[in-house]
Amino acid sequence: MYTYKRAVGINQLVPEGQEIVDISTVLTKTLPITFSELIIVVTDSLYNRDVAINMQDYVNEFISFNGTIQQWLNTKTSVVLKTSNTLPGTEYRWATLHDIQYEWFTLYPGDANMAMDRQIHLDTASAKDIRVYKTDNSSVDYRALAERCLWTFNGHLVRAVADDTGLYLLNAGKNFRTNDNCHACCINMNTMTKLKTYPFKAEDVIFEQGDDYTFVHLKTPVKLLNKTIWMSIGGRLYLNDVVHLVSEKMLAIRTERVDWFTRIFDSKRFIDLEGVIDKEREVVGKDFFTTEAFWKALLTHPSTFLIVCDNPHLYVSLDPVLAYKSPFTYETRETKPLPLLTADGMLPKYFTSRIINRRILNTDLGNQRLYLNWTTGIGNGGDLYHGYTNRFKPSKLNDAYLLSIRSVIQEN
Repeated sequence: MYTYKRAVGINQLVPEGQEIVDISTVLTKTLPITFSELIIVVTDSLYNRDVAINMQDYVNEFISFNGTIQQWLNTKTSVVLKTSNTLPGTEYRWATLHDIQYEWFTLYPGDANMAMDRQIHLDTASAKDIRVYKTDNSSVDYRALAERCLWTFNGHLVRAVADDTGLYLLNAGKNFRTNDNCHACCINMNTMTKLKTYPFKAEDVIFEQGDDYTFVHLKTPVKLLNKTIWMSIGGRLYLNDVVHLVSEKMLAIRTERVDWFTRIFDSKRFIDLEGVIDKEREVVGKDFFTTEAFWKALLTHPSTFLIVCDNPHLYVSLDPVLAYKSPFTYETRETKPLPLLTADGMLPKYFTSRIINRRILNTDLGNQRLYLNWTTGIGNGGDLYHGYTNRFKPSKLNDAYLLSIRSVIQEN
């Protein structure tokens, strides 16, 4: 005899990733209409253990049966159902933000291409990367840190690689020389998914431009079906509203959905964009961001990489936080240390303080520069983008959001 216990499914009417659902009172004939995937955990009384049933194995029976899941199970007392011993998780997990320097990690100049015994000879003036090393003598799996976390430096995503002796944040050494008021943070996705990151080569970029359109496609080194696909472009996180899956090994970038001028001109104050734009350059032509040279330079830069998550059912939402009384501060009732995403796409480190029933999030990346392009530049008949601002109102305070990345806990 089988007894219904719980279920995990994906609602195809209101998709919010994999969810823990209660179907005990739901008619089975509505389940295939409501869920695209559904795993039902039942107790097998014969062996006194929990097993899982996949809805897809019994779709026709569910549709034709007029009753609840337990009533359907009661008709199977003399039938051996097709089951699995692999059970879905019992609770949700959210990706959380951590400043690694508060977790007994120290940042050193590094070079991922050099042997460990040569790293000590590097200095901040020459090292291209940053080496992350645990200094409290406790054991740590650096490879796991690379495959279960996203990493940020100066509010931008950086690609991480690891070996048995340390973890390296690629190009972060150059970012440090661009702006040394920095924090290195990780977005911890342990028990949610494993992830891998991949850079792009010039031959992976397919560029096509017409009179009124710009197509940018990317060939990928791995198949992307049944994965969650994100990208870091210039250190900013882009999801499927900008990064579109065309085929199992091809992506399209919806270039028209992003203000690339503002993103690039903001970022060059925080990270190294050598080859894309000079830090000191303040004026570019109006066609600068629609040329093949720009896109190949940006998409092959170390700040651009593909993020492939094994779990295809991650659910992402942006939850607004309120501006608090002081500049660069926000208030929320959320108690989990979720990543903070500013309206200009930064992922800043924040410090927390508490007041009654609320947390105050303090950050140093809370303003958005107000460039003059819509009064004196391309927005008003000009032929140039420029990085100048009005000295009387050079910026405004950013809106901000908690970046909620959620999943049912996965097996390690």
